[in-house]
Amino acid sequence: MRQITTSAKHFFLRCLYRPIVLSLAAAFFFFPNAAISDDSVGPSLKNQVRLGSFNIEKLGKNNAYQAQNAAIILKNYDIVAIQEVMNTGATAKNPIGTKGIEALKRIVASLGSDWDYVVSPTPNGTLSAEGSRAFNTFEYYAFIYRKSKLELIPNSAHLWDEAKNPIQGLKDQKRQFDRQPFIASFKAKGGNLDFTLVTIHAAAPAAKWRRDEVKRLKVLYEKVQDEDSKQNDVFLLGDFNTNVDKAEWDNLKSIPTMKHILTSKDITTLNKTTGELSDSQYDTIWYQGKYSDEDIISDSAQVDQAWKDSLKFPNVKPTTDIEGRNSKLIWFYGKYASDHLPVTVLLWADRDADN
Repeated sequence: MRQITTSAKHFFLRCLYRPIVLSLAAAFFFFPNAAISDDSVGPSLKNQVRLGSFNIEKLGKNNAYQAQNAAIILKNYDIVAIQEVMNTGATAKNPIGTKGIEALKRIVASLGSDWDYVVSPTPNGTLSAEGSRAFNTFEYYAFIYRKSKLELIPNSAHLWDEAKNPIQGLKDQKRQFDRQPFIASFKAKGGNLDFTLVTIHAAAPAAKWRRDEVKRLKVLYEKVQDEDSKQNDVFLLGDFNTNVDKAEWDNLKSIPTMKHILTSKDITTLNKTTGELSDSQYDTIWYQGKYSDEDIISDSAQVDQAWKDSLKFPNVKPTTDIEGRNSKLIWFYGKYASDHLPVTVLLWADRDADN
């Protein structure tokens, strides 16, 4: 990784007091530890749809700037699966909170009148949280989308019904997943593309049942795909809390031509304390190539290096201390946006065959 020499540090400390140099210093020399791609997410063309997934850490809990900053990050997307829309405001006596959905609405409002959203009907949480009535830790899912590009297919949005989809050998069918996946189907307005999205925030990395949740994704994927014989474009996306090289993915990978959009070197999480990227790839988008390769635009998949948008956050004021943690864009991003980076891929809006 590139390091700044002592003399260079002194030089740039002096330069930071000159307004004309401030923005250049902030954009380039503040961040010697960031050795990752310079790729940025641009807008899609008329016959394209930019699909993404974004865990917006604890949306609605206590970050006053988060919604507005998330809108800055997502401005070039067309549809995004959102995880961690918090049930903040709930109490032991009142299990439904509103703070997370209010923050979601602020994101949509900031994006503009061309945007809409659909949110899961009820919040979900862990068994221990349910037992202790810690309903404020429960989460909603959401899909936000650009109305000029896409329409929600009526009556398609629903939570995975564990009672109607029992998994063989599981004693407690109500606990197939800590947070039941959220499912919805969409159709492109400028072409024949239609698809179903299944988003999930899997059990925490330390949870002993997380591996079993990931193994059950095969059942989830196949049953969702079988719900509509004419709809085979199913994208499973979210925060899986599991690197894609782990053995628990073997069940899902056993589906013929199943693949995900990223490479083994892509990183999707960050260390908020140090202001550096972590070594985890928890977020991705899975699909069955047999049906959806025709929809995927080659070489368009990427981890959105959204930390580079930090200087656009209205609440961020670059510090003059280039050696301190406050000088790192990744640290700003982690404090005021999320500990996850969005993942994205472009789809053709006019090449879907569904055969």
